Amino acid sequence: MSYSRTDADKARVLARILREQGLRVFLDDMAVDDFASITASISEALARSKTLLALYSAEYPRRRACQWELTYAYLAGQREGDPRRRVLVINPERAAHHVHPVELRDAKHWIWPAVPDALQRLAAQVAAHVAAIDSPLGAAGQLTGTQEPRPIPWLPAPARTGSARFTNRLAEQWRIHTALVRHRAPLVAEPGSGSGRTAQLRGMPGIGKSVLAQEYAVRFGSAYPGGVFWFDLHTAQGSPTTAMDAYAQQVAVVCHALDVDDTTDAPLSRLLSRLAVHLGERGTPCLWVVDGLPDGLQWEELQLLRGPHLLASTLLTTRSFRYGSFAEAIDLPPLSDADGFRLVTSHRTPAGDVEKASALALVHDTGGHPQALDILSDLAETTGFVELRNRLHATGTDILASPGSPHSEHRSVKPRHGTPLASALLTRPLSGNRPVDDVLRLLALAAPAPLTQTVLENAIASVDPYDPWEAGSAVSEAVTTLLGSGALLPDPTTPRSWTVHALLARAVRRHDVDTARQEDLRRVLLHTLAAPIAQEPRDGAPHRAEPAPFPPLGLPHSGPSPVERSAAFDLQVELVTRVGVQPLDPEAGSLREALTSLHSLFATTREVLHRVAGESPPPLVLPRIALDLTNQHLRPFLALWHAALRQHEDTCPPDRSAIEHERLWSRAADMRTHLAALREPLTSTAEDLAALCGIDLLHPPRHEMP
Repeated sequence: MSYSRTDADKARVLARILREQGLRVFLDDMAVDDFASITASISEALARSKTLLALYSAEYPRRRACQWELTYAYLAGQREGDPRRRVLVINPERAAHHVHPVELRDAKHWIWPAVPDALQRLAAQVAAHVAAIDSPLGAAGQLTGTQEPRPIPWLPAPARTGSARFTNRLAEQWRIHTALVRHRAPLVAEPGSGSGRTAQLRGMPGIGKSVLAQEYAVRFGSAYPGGVFWFDLHTAQGSPTTAMDAYAQQVAVVCHALDVDDTTDAPLSRLLSRLAVHLGERGTPCLWVVDGLPDGLQWEELQLLRGPHLLASTLLTTRSFRYGSFAEAIDLPPLSDADGFRLVTSHRTPAGDVEKASALALVHDTGGHPQALDILSDLAETTGFVELRNRLHATGTDILASPGSPHSEHRSVKPRHGTPLASALLTRPLSGNRPVDDVLRLLALAAPAPLTQTVLENAIASVDPYDPWEAGSAVSEAVTTLLGSGALLPDPTTPRSWTVHALLARAVRRHDVDTARQEDLRRVLLHTLAAPIAQEPRDGAPHRAEPAPFPPLGLPHSGPSPVERSAAFDLQVELVTRVGVQPLDPEAGSLREALTSLHSLFATTREVLHRVAGESPPPLVLPRIALDLTNQHLRPFLALWHAALRQHEDTCPPDRSAIEHERLWSRAADMRTHLAALREPLTSTAEDLAALCGIDLLHPPRHEMP
């Protein structure tokens, strides 16, 4: 009997009644520690038992021991042709969506009886089912005599054999299997879960996608007697065209091996069609794996990657998070503390509590990243875990930057083609001020805390060389690119919010070529997070903040420094002389010149922030005022009206002046209204600056004549 410790009382009651029916029941009463291996006694008991009776509560799939026991019995039944014969399910919950794989959910399972008589009837039904089975689980699916079981074919050669240091991931293997065979039980499939046959395994570089797919193919091979077809596209990362060429070459190798089509340079569609006929004639299910799918493939190309026949279940592995609609997605998480601890200590047993704590801290430091922990486990052979953790965080040479160790051939996740881990995480050096680099820097600086789209836009708009109306599109394009590379982790609690893995954040901080740019962004981000965040406008109009009472500032007890006072005065001078604080007559002035004038405040604000950050000691008040000015007031206004006015200006005929054309604009009155509404918050900002520098340019003191 397999059960979660939270259901121990139910399990004991049921075991007693089953024994009264004359059954021999193995019930493990010793809790299996999360950091321990499955005990030998449980393995032996499973091999001697005829069936596994799973008390499948909501907690059951969360227990590693339960998953191991279920996998053993399921695969034994799979070798016989029907896993449901060897696994019986009692579901004490009202729903069944927690039951994996889908075949067990589709099978007729019992609910937990509400009265004692029903429990007796359930025990009698279990006894009747077991009586019809002759052999134990250990012998299930084995051939008699000297005949060896037929191996599952694997093409193109060589066959993958999994890894001796693979860290289980049984829950993820069940999710893969459920996704691939969901079509076999359509009546119990959850709405929106997909129709089966195709799944994509997603995750960042080095998280273990390929080795998990290999382990699934090896462990669940009996479910695919037609063989495993494995196509490796890792050499084509970043090049969709090269990827499709590599795929076509490997498909041609398979066709040649099966004597299906020997035509030289045959088109991919022809090869797949010939394979479809061949698989249909064989009539047995097979597994079609495309490993290392690059970002940027078109929909038509993706369709060619599916198994060519409905008997083929297709499993893709990819870093990209942009193929969500193509196949059911399984996002591969970092290793759990238990599995990570087991991996990092695989070459050295911690000596004492301090060493154990340091080993577990390494799991947390690397965010449970398998490849990083594998490198550390090799290094731990010659040094203790306390010293190893100090080396991990020391400045200078990065101990994770080396492509491998002398034991790399035994590593569970080897760097592809000897690529160092840092290079795998950062596919190209960070340099300059491209939006995708700056957004990645900001997320790395904030990690593990997520940043919203609004915070990213406000920070980007506050640094050169971005114009305020460019911030939104620049951030959106950068996020799309980073999602395609697998760098981003969407925050499940907040829409349009992301973070990055701890190891990627570490790589950005340590290997950024432009450290000065990183420091500029760090300062801007801190000021942005400290300032109130602008609310998203609902009607397309720029956000209008409520004016604060004068003076609104809680100044430091020591007062602002002379540099900060001087900078506040300079910014106040620029602000009070601009359109926005100074009214624009209804029929006078140019709207384009008004936008240009307000936009020039961004350059002044950035110069002021750099000046006070470099020359004034904290705490500082001016950055909060400056970022509030640019992000809450100026940027929303400029982003809305720059694009709208530019669209109108593009329609100006050659024989019409720009001013005349502007006055004919249908939205001119609306823009002037919004410009007038901007005066109140800008005036309030000018008053804040006046309070900081001690000189009020808007309300100068009146001197009476003698």
